[in-house]
Amino acid sequence: MMRYRTVAGIEVSVLALGGAGFGGIGSARRLIGRGETEAEAHALLDRAVALGINLVDTAGTYGDGASEQIIGAWLRARGAAVRDKVRISSKIGLRGGLGRDHVLAEVDRSLARLGVDALDFYLAHVPDPAQPWDEVLRTFELLALRGKVRRIGVSNVSAADLEALAQLAPASSAGTGASGFCFVQNPLNLLRQDDAKNGVIAACRRLGLSYMAYSPLAGGLLGGAYTLEGTIPAGTRVAFRPDLYAAAWTPANAARVARLTAEAAEAAVSPAGLATWWLLQHPAVTAIVLGARRPDQLESMVGEVLRLPPDPARWRALAADHTRTASATAHAEDA
Repeated sequence: MMRYRTVAGIEVSVLALGGAGFGGIGSARRLIGRGETEAEAHALLDRAVALGINLVDTAGTYGDGASEQIIGAWLRARGAAVRDKVRISSKIGLRGGLGRDHVLAEVDRSLARLGVDALDFYLAHVPDPAQPWDEVLRTFELLALRGKVRRIGVSNVSAADLEALAQLAPASSAGTGASGFCFVQNPLNLLRQDDAKNGVIAACRRLGLSYMAYSPLAGGLLGGAYTLEGTIPAGTRVAFRPDLYAAAWTPANAARVARLTAEAAEAAVSPAGLATWWLLQHPAVTAIVLGARRPDQLESMVGEVLRLPPDPARWRALAADHTRTASATAHAEDA
């Protein structure tokens, strides 16, 4: 059975469905049309709701807007009963920055594509060096005051970014979502545990910020389909985005994936299931954004993750076996 937690007072499923593959692969314009079709995405969304997932994550740049359009078409087709159950999260700033005029214009475009009056969650996709955080915060709070977004967050941020934000909004308001950014969405997985060492997770704990993890399988490298040896297979997500994943194609990571695969076999689950289970057991993680490609893949992963009981010894063993690897992906993974 699906589990739920709260992010700034809004109840969300611990497993969310990511829409980065709807109509494209992330935000890369050259890969528009390489992701799931509308029909395939709608089948994924239907299965997600049936499994109890109530959070769908997207961005205005995914598929150059196609992801939001596909989700919007699905919401309209399924009607108010589904819309009332589903929480929508989107992002702004990967292209065009976080200047006020750009944000105010883009949020309206996202709302129109999605066909909704307000976004449940809206994130600054990446920091904008040209915009001080106090200006960004004021812009996002204006969106909340106008009723266009309910909660605001930040993505792909560093500990220094969070410390700067802490000076703008007190931890109490950040934790309740009454004002200020109230959650973080960063990459975290068994091959990339940077945030456990660079101060991001520690800052989230200190400031009362929820932490949503994306890229739980490091772009599929933890799914068990690759040996991480030889040349990168053509036609794979790794081949499509070598800028993000090629650096992880190493003998050291090959050994780690082999170890994960063996431990998954002992637990009678898939490597993807065990890697995602590890992340769900992480004490800092509130929710995980899944990037499943097929309904059966999504159902299998959700079932495995929720079926495995807590096992602190296994969790520590997996963590220790992977902490010494170099970063598995680039910072803004869905760029």
